[in-house]
Amino acid sequence: MEAASAVWHGWLVADEWVGLALGTLAVWFLVRENALAWPVGVVYVLVSITVLWEARLYANLLLHLVGFLTLNLYGWYYWLFGGDARDELPVTRASPRTLAAVMALCAVGAAGLGAWFHTQTDAAFPLWDSAILALSLAAFWLTARKKIENWIIWFVVNVISVAVYFAQELALYAVLYVIYLGLAVMGYREWSRSMAQSAVAATAAR
Repeated sequence: MEAASAVWHGWLVADEWVGLALGTLAVWFLVRENALAWPVGVVYVLVSITVLWEARLYANLLLHLVGFLTLNLYGWYYWLFGGDARDELPVTRASPRTLAAVMALCAVGAAGLGAWFHTQTDAAFPLWDSAILALSLAAFWLTARKKIENWIIWFVVNVISVAVYFAQELALYAVLYVIYLGLAVMGYREWSRSMAQSAVAATAAR
């Protein structure tokens, strides 16, 4: 029994290390507007399953399995084929109405899921875990549509995630989200520069 437990623990640690590497690489590709971010993200999701299950972060697990997996595939397609006349998809801003709708859905989703996980499961940090789920889905959708506001939401998600992962003794995932904090700032700057360049190019083409 002890030997099996040691093997399982070793497997979880290895999964965390691989998740750390893949997660960092996926976000780095996003910062660089490289479509390789999406297939790398798919592999990261699959690697994270056992880690999140063992930590009893069920909303996070649901987020990875349903949200991240689906949106990685959607983002992969949209970045390759979503531009006008199949051109490269440019970075743009989301409309105020879109952002208001997204935030309202996040609030309702986090509160509803948090209450359900609190009463129906042994979930750790059900409300915060559900907030991570709701905000991450919103950020991921905005990322797939190349809306620059995604990085602001990701920054908030990363702050919450660092606290939750540290509390659940998932040190490597906590470190991963600390790295994500820096990459979110970098991503916002890089995408702002890209958006400005697109605007200049569009003006010159008139």
